[in-house]
Amino acid sequence: MSRFPAAFGVVALVAAVALSACGDDNAPAAQAPAGDSTTPNAAPATTVAAEPMDARGVIDSLAAAGLPLTSIVEQDENTDPNGKLGRPGGYTSRASADVPEGRKDGEKYGIDRGLVVEVFATPEDAATRSKFIQDALKAAQILGTEYHYQPADKRVLVRLTGAVKPSRAKVYEVAVTSL
Repeated sequence: MSRFPAAFGVVALVAAVALSACGDDNAPAAQAPAGDSTTPNAAPATTVAAEPMDARGVIDSLAAAGLPLTSIVEQDENTDPNGKLGRPGGYTSRASADVPEGRKDGEKYGIDRGLVVEVFATPEDAATRSKFIQDALKAAQILGTEYHYQPADKRVLVRLTGAVKPSRAKVYEVAVTSL
């Protein structure tokens, strides 16, 4: 009696069990055939993918939460002050808004006016951008400071001018992390 058929059967069983654990989490759940009495009146399973946040949507959500944001402007490739919109490693959308503590005479799309939201393709790109800005500000302290916040969607970087007092910045932080 050969051991090969028995060993082959064990290997096939282990492979089948292992592969069943590798299913696509986004695949629709298996449905019982019509008329199957085990699932009477069961509605088909559907999955609705959440829309990814864009910069304007983040600012609109923050304004709806009661933050005093005015003069909201979306940037495009012609108005992006950093030239990073749509470029590799850059943001996929960017918008800015004025806050009461911001400089009204500051550059229209810049952080000096108050708040900037940048959305990236990956959380790593957002983290890289935040680190780059914070490192530059530490190296050239004359440039000022910024607060950086991220909502649950770590692809989003919310930048707030350092002109905002820490106690007031906490209100912005709570609103951002509540998104």
